[in-house]
Amino acid sequence: MHRVSPLPSFLRFFALTIVAASVVVSVSAATLHGQPRSVDGRVRRPVSVNADSAGMGPVVGTWVTLHRVGKDTAGPIDSIRTDGQGHYRFRWTPFGAADGVYFASTTWGGIAYFTPPLKNLDARGDDAEITVFDTTSVRFQLTVKGRHLIVGKADTTQFRTVIEVFELSNDSLRTLVATDTTSPMPTWSISIPASALDVRANEGEISPDAFVAGPGRVSVYAPIAPGIKQVAFSYKVPNSSFPLSLRAEGGAVVFEVLLEEPQGFVTGKGFANVDPVTLEGRNFRRFLSQDVQSNAELILELPSSGAPARNLDIAGLLLAIGMLMMVVLMRSVQRRAANRVAVEPSLRPRESDAPMHERLAQEIAALDETFARIVEPSDMVKKAYETRRSELKGALGAALAEAGKRT
Repeated sequence: MHRVSPLPSFLRFFALTIVAASVVVSVSAATLHGQPRSVDGRVRRPVSVNADSAGMGPVVGTWVTLHRVGKDTAGPIDSIRTDGQGHYRFRWTPFGAADGVYFASTTWGGIAYFTPPLKNLDARGDDAEITVFDTTSVRFQLTVKGRHLIVGKADTTQFRTVIEVFELSNDSLRTLVATDTTSPMPTWSISIPASALDVRANEGEISPDAFVAGPGRVSVYAPIAPGIKQVAFSYKVPNSSFPLSLRAEGGAVVFEVLLEEPQGFVTGKGFANVDPVTLEGRNFRRFLSQDVQSNAELILELPSSGAPARNLDIAGLLLAIGMLMMVVLMRSVQRRAANRVAVEPSLRPRESDAPMHERLAQEIAALDETFARIVEPSDMVKKAYETRRSELKGALGAALAEAGKRT
């Protein structure tokens, strides 16, 4: 096998993202520490069958690298080329601290693609499969599956911290990249209030180097592969900016607004005031809207607050829970996108044919599995897990009742 060079900086960022998505190493992984392990997988990509359809074909002769990322060390372990069927195989014995995470990666068209963390003694099947995609710089619309906007109380300087979290879906079979020109076009961009200050990328799936903030706008220049990618950033706005008018640029399948002000309110078509949430002793009013149209207007009405705010620590919670769910959701969407017949990047994949109650049951199972991997979860994470599970369980009950009526 070929011994590889130190982990490149761009690959290190993606590696650390995988670790962040895992939050902490599971107890089972620590139990397997020191035992010989293996991964037997393959690298595939969409290929044209004819003018109207596509299938999956092997990627032959590409380098696949096995990585380890932990608190003590991070870097590649070994690499090998795929065979004529796109297969690769590694055997290794875990070393270093027990919290080390192992995964395999390959690069296609200059873009790195990864397996999930390899947590079994013998990883194979979906856990070891890497799907790569050709790239395109031809801009097309990304679907905003979820948008979450969190507004804290005014601090002692009369500024409010605003956090925005997006789940973007590339519904094509190509990885969208920034144009390679003197003035490159971003892969995604969104408007922010003109009064926003101190705009910065939060921990998430986008490298800060690929995030650019300008007057009234933020832009992302990172590649966006088929599937779902999370983008998160924060900024501050003066208290004098409220009531604040915002545009739902690009729309959203689900738009959620959390307001720490007890008298805060959201005005906008389709937004409903739902049950509030309490996190670490901080209360948030919660407003939801579904299938929000592009450029729909919403107004945030926030009266002045006499109590200064603490730091808006909820950002870490939202990103942690969001990343955990994205690991599950990204794999599902990528596999579904890879099997669909359309090849045009502007076309969206077909929705699952599974009944709603089955999909909800699967989501509950995925949520439970994800939560079970967290060692000593904080009270804040427990609360978020319990709240989300309760919502899903209620929806499942309603879906089962509806299915019973049909039969």
